[in-house]
Amino acid sequence: MAGIMHKKLKASTLIEVLIAMVIIVVIFTVAMRVFSNVLNTGISFKKIQVQNQLEQLAQEVKQQGYLKENELLLDSISYRFRLTDTETPGIAYLEIKAAIRNKNVGIYKCLLQRKEPDEKN
Repeated sequence: MAGIMHKKLKASTLIEVLIAMVIIVVIFTVAMRVFSNVLNTGISFKKIQVQNQLEQLAQEVKQQGYLKENELLLDSISYRFRLTDTETPGIAYLEIKAAIRNKNVGIYKCLLQRKEPDEKN
């Protein structure tokens, strides 16, 4: 038992431990940024849903030729419509913006033939 007491144990110094911790924190920070960028740039289900809904809403406005309302709320997504006349008579510029909690998630722009609300095909 006396021989064990005099034997030196190898251990890390405080500086080695701190350096190792700093390296681990730096690697973790870089990995979290990469992971965050991958999540933010990926196509989410919500973005696909918004794009499909934008195309469907634009098609409805094209068929009608005019806007029934300037804003619409569907599935917690706010759609804002803007219809402006162009220099060409009978042609209008349609812009639909989609937002979730005031953050833009999609936009759709197109030209359409403008009709009056009482006009029929």
